[in-house]
Amino acid sequence: MKKILFILPLFLCSFFITNAQKQIEIIHADNFIFNNNKHPDYGKLVGNVSFKHEGAIMQCDSAYQYKNNKMDAFGHIKINQGDTLKLYGKQLFYDGNISKAIIKHNVKLVDKHMRLTTEQIYYDLAKDIAYYPTKGKIKDGNNNLVSDKGSYHSKTHLFYFKGNVEVINKDYIMRTDTMLYNSKTKVSFFQGPTTITSEENIIYCENGWYNTESNISQFQKNASITHQDFILKGDSIFYDRNKGYGKAIRNINLIDTVNNLFISGDLGKYFEKTENAMVTQNALLNLIAEQDTLFVHADTLKSTKTENKREITAYNNVKCYKTDMQAKCDSLSYNLQDSTIELFKNPIIWSDKFQITADSIRLLVSGGKIKRMFLQQNPMIISKEDSLHYNQIKGKIMTGFFKENKLHKIVVIGNGQTIFLAQNDNKENIGINTTDCSDITLFFKENELDGITFHTKPAAIMHPMEKIAEKEKFLKGFLWRGNEQPKSKADIFIE
Repeated sequence: MKKILFILPLFLCSFFITNAQKQIEIIHADNFIFNNNKHPDYGKLVGNVSFKHEGAIMQCDSAYQYKNNKMDAFGHIKINQGDTLKLYGKQLFYDGNISKAIIKHNVKLVDKHMRLTTEQIYYDLAKDIAYYPTKGKIKDGNNNLVSDKGSYHSKTHLFYFKGNVEVINKDYIMRTDTMLYNSKTKVSFFQGPTTITSEENIIYCENGWYNTESNISQFQKNASITHQDFILKGDSIFYDRNKGYGKAIRNINLIDTVNNLFISGDLGKYFEKTENAMVTQNALLNLIAEQDTLFVHADTLKSTKTENKREITAYNNVKCYKTDMQAKCDSLSYNLQDSTIELFKNPIIWSDKFQITADSIRLLVSGGKIKRMFLQQNPMIISKEDSLHYNQIKGKIMTGFFKENKLHKIVVIGNGQTIFLAQNDNKENIGINTTDCSDITLFFKENELDGITFHTKPAAIMHPMEKIAEKEKFLKGFLWRGNEQPKSKADIFIE
């Protein structure tokens, strides 16, 4: 024993002389075993071993101390660095020359913000960076995080996760392949395909961040939020889970998968709790039918739900385009339950060659096709026959009936008036026929008048072409608005 005690100071002195700046310092060991003849390069420390290096204190059951400023430690490994970070394991390999440690088996890394468990950690004491190449689990407040591998920067509290990353929270499960996570601010940053699944919705993005404490987040790159029958997409989506509120910016799409429609634009807002949405800035409603799509543009488009009723409303500068029908008005509503579209405030519809106006217009739609049209107050239907003459129908109330989206019958009730251009068999204009009759039914075939029924005492006058006065060519309130008709989808965006 005296030999050992004599050799111990010499052994330690050799270490201090080698490198005084980075020398590992032994604080305590119950026993020190050194055999200069058999193992001149190392000694063995046994029992309550503790040593320190560069401000870190390390403890274990036993250790080998090498002359090259390295140590191998075993059993109940504990590393304290500063007041906050602690490392635990069963085996430690430490290189004092580069201040790096390898900790193995049941490894735990703990600071005041989180706890990491894994099977192996490479820890750089100089840079305060821990890297784990094996599956790791982090307990961080309400969050449990899992990844195949990762690293932790204790100075900045940043985790870098890679491979099968999961964040498990009581409200959602987040899955991605690459993630940055700040254990202090509780904010995660996505850098690859990411899915967040909850009872309320499914979120997808390929870039973005999520504050797991406030439940506020932002998503980019193919970002979408799916809630029941709705999908919200956009270049960038802001989302507040607590309020159930999402806001999409640029190239947004709000898709209704049940009703086969979607609303596009550059600014969209969605409210999960009420299932209401609003789109502005280049807002466009797309009503998809089997053979065609109805496009509706307005300053503002809203999708609202009350009880079991869903309604799409369009406000201000409404314009519609479909290959066989166009429209314009100040506001519009579309009831998805009974498939009715109502146009308000100076509404006008162009259907093939017909211009249709009234104070309010209601359309009954089925399968993307107009079945009936109801015109209330001051209704008038006009068709342009040539550059000088127009066929005109007017009354108190009108109902139009369609077949294959073509007007085939009009029923006029009250104050019926008509003006039609008369032609001979050679299609030459021979006069203007004007009729007043309370109730009238008109039949059309291929957009041409095919028959007419006057129900009560009609008063008809045939005006020869050469004798008709200019004012007799037009009914009261006549206004041809052909220059306002959208000729393409692009036209509905022209103010």
